[in-house]
Amino acid sequence: MKALLCIALLAVVVSVTIADRSESLSLFTQLKVGKQGRLFGAEDDFVSLVQSELVLAQEEYVRSSISGESQVLQELSTAAAQTSGPQCVEFVRQKAGIMMNLAGVSYGSCLKQVDEVLFEKLSAATEHAITRDQYDQANILSAFRGENIFVDPASIRGKMQQRMRVASKVPALSAESLGEIRKELNEVKEHFVKCMKTAQDGLENTLQATSKQLRLVCANEQE
Repeated sequence: MKALLCIALLAVVVSVTIADRSESLSLFTQLKVGKQGRLFGAEDDFVSLVQSELVLAQEEYVRSSISGESQVLQELSTAAAQTSGPQCVEFVRQKAGIMMNLAGVSYGSCLKQVDEVLFEKLSAATEHAITRDQYDQANILSAFRGENIFVDPASIRGKMQQRMRVASKVPALSAESLGEIRKELNEVKEHFVKCMKTAQDGLENTLQATSKQLRLVCANEQE
């Protein structure tokens, strides 16, 4: 009876965790809806488009991370996982949560790096005519600065909403300069995707190891 109660309570915890993760994914939905309500593509707003593309580029990695965590959490809800008692399962659940939070730090670091490079390239293209403060007024990427998408997505959402209400205004660029910076920004995006993939791969390996620990330690399975 006690074991069944533990499993029931854990199932509730798992459901709450999964629901919390949906808040992280809703950030991408918000950005997509916001893009539909704005006119992107003009020369004075192409930076907003690039920023949006970079943020949306992380969605598949965030979604994959949440899926990996969910698989581990679902394993915790089985009767076999309770073989060594609820404390063992709780340790594994806490470890999975910590690994997700650390992955959130890594994802934030990737965004910070690409944000710095993006501003540097834009500043150089405009001969330093745009200040960091001017850039950040509509900088969607900066909404993630100092935040963790898995810890407090609500804070990120508030910052994004504020920045999406402002159009990114940059000094006029010649067609040649605009074409050159667009090419450079594509390279920036490639670097960002590589950074995100490396971080996500690290989390996936850790979650797989955590799942193995659950089976060997908590469920007392044999290799």
